[in-house]
Amino acid sequence: MLDKPSKSKGLFIGLLLAAYFFGTVIFGTKVALGPEDRLLEMTLLIPAFLLLALYVYILFGLLTMNYKSTDGALVVSWAHKRYTIPWSKITQIQKVTGRLNTISYLGVSWPGYMAGTYDLKGVGPTKIFATDLQKLVVVNDGVFNYAFTPSEEFVAEIVQRSEKELSTLDTYDIPDEIIGKIINEDIGYLGLFSINLICLSFLGIYMALFFPGSGADPMFLLLLVLAVALLAFNMINASRIFHYMASGAYGIWLIGLTVNIVFLALAMKGIGFGQ
Repeated sequence: MLDKPSKSKGLFIGLLLAAYFFGTVIFGTKVALGPEDRLLEMTLLIPAFLLLALYVYILFGLLTMNYKSTDGALVVSWAHKRYTIPWSKITQIQKVTGRLNTISYLGVSWPGYMAGTYDLKGVGPTKIFATDLQKLVVVNDGVFNYAFTPSEEFVAEIVQRSEKELSTLDTYDIPDEIIGKIINEDIGYLGLFSINLICLSFLGIYMALFFPGSGADPMFLLLLVLAVALLAFNMINASRIFHYMASGAYGIWLIGLTVNIVFLALAMKGIGFGQ
């Protein structure tokens, strides 16, 4: 039996993120720099294209993600990887609900997609290959946890093949000190993140309105390119640091906000507000 999770939401958001971040960086760099700036252009574009290649591989992982039951095992596939869990080794099957807190060891996630190795609070170290965390099912093979989002029919198949009962773990029943702080519930983190987005959006709107026809040096477009790259860097690192030191995550967003304000001031000084 082959089960393919719904991927439309994750794919749509993944393509939007790629268009925004990589589109801005690559197109902005091309427009901002001329032939005489070839070295600087290559310095910016080579890392961007390498990261784009990695991102394409991650999207490929989403497209190829599936779960398969064979006579001897449950097989979870992602990109070129195959995780085989023999039915005889399965010790527990849990449907996890409630407040989910995941800390990435080596993984990637955005709404509609999560893949990699995480610390799933209340469960433990877990390899997650999922598209809808509200339907998360965790299988333990006695050594490690594997989490995915199969259909109800496939869950029944796992229960039948493994001869184990499906239990439910409601994380609301787990003490807060075990679950830990959750980013989506932290007002300080969400507030600083939102202010950074607003400031970056203002910079982008300002550039779109006043740069065309201003006669300003195209190099000013690099301010937007660098601001977008900084946002991506901060999104990745602040979310990781938050779980170990929330103040460090706040500091990252405060630095990002300061840089955005400086970039906005420089752009306004160099470009102006038209005639």
